[in-house]
Amino acid sequence: MSEEPTKSSLRYYAMLVLAMVFWGGSWPSAKILVGIAPPMTIGFFRFFSASILFLILLFITESEPRRIFRRSNFKILFFVGLTGIFGYGVLFLTGMRLTTAAQGAIIAGFNPATVSLVAHIYHKERLSKTWQYIGFILAFMGVVFVVGIQALLEFNLDYLVGNLIILAAMFAWGLYSSIGKEAMKTLSPLEVTTGGSIIGAFLFGLGAITEEVWSLPALVNPIFWLNALYLGAFVTFIGFLFYFISIRKLGATRSGGFINLVPVFGTLFSVLILDEVIYWTFIIGLCLVVIGIIIINTRRWFIVGLCFVVSGVINILLLIYWTVIIGLSLTITGGVILFLDFARREK
Repeated sequence: MSEEPTKSSLRYYAMLVLAMVFWGGSWPSAKILVGIAPPMTIGFFRFFSASILFLILLFITESEPRRIFRRSNFKILFFVGLTGIFGYGVLFLTGMRLTTAAQGAIIAGFNPATVSLVAHIYHKERLSKTWQYIGFILAFMGVVFVVGIQALLEFNLDYLVGNLIILAAMFAWGLYSSIGKEAMKTLSPLEVTTGGSIIGAFLFGLGAITEEVWSLPALVNPIFWLNALYLGAFVTFIGFLFYFISIRKLGATRSGGFINLVPVFGTLFSVLILDEVIYWTFIIGLCLVVIGIIIINTRRWFIVGLCFVVSGVINILLLIYWTVIIGLSLTITGGVILFLDFARREK
């Protein structure tokens, strides 16, 4: 792929950052919603609004927009909608009723690793290098800090169950990614997303009927509509649009690295909007997840080493016994990686 001029590329990087901001904001927004309405109702209005926007875009940009309605494409799109929209959505919203938005956002950072793991099972894909396995282990250790270590230090059954459900949602998304990859052999990403959103909205609609949706007080609550439309229009539609435009212009590798910002923004917004408490285990978990995913997705050891050092310094500055110990370990590891990378370049 040819390199874009620097000034021209800035707008695509801005689009990427905005997409990550929108996705990070989905965690506190969902936490607000689950306190107002049941999951099926939330899911229906989110993906109903997103489906309308996707259909409009589809008919504007695609030469054959009706392809997604062909019988030959129904089966694959049904499973896309079942796993990535409905399945993931139900688990995501159910988990958010039990845990905090910050914990959910940090666990969501593990998502690229679950995508790789499911791809290994589904497509027999293997992580290409040894360091990618190290990245997977580090990311998983980060999740363990949030789900397991914190539960040992301060047990909360709701948080534990909710976190495990969020983790299950990440595996549902991984399955969706593998099925979506199969679908994109014959359909465009926009067609797959549009078809999956329509199927997902329909399935959520069936579930919403059982919740007696039309009598819910939530439907006359402006906070419900504000957050439901935010999830549908900004998180699902605009986030998708900005992300795939950036992939087209900047390439999948550079664009994919920005996914690491989602748990960071999610955690930040959870503190600012919901005034949630962040424990030291969450900070360590967030750092390990971000480092692990960066290792999986990059071959540049300078970036990996720098991430270790920055994460280490952040943990040291917390001035808590265990964060200082782990922070020193991360900083020393990063320093060694940077030294070895410098020595290799000097040869």
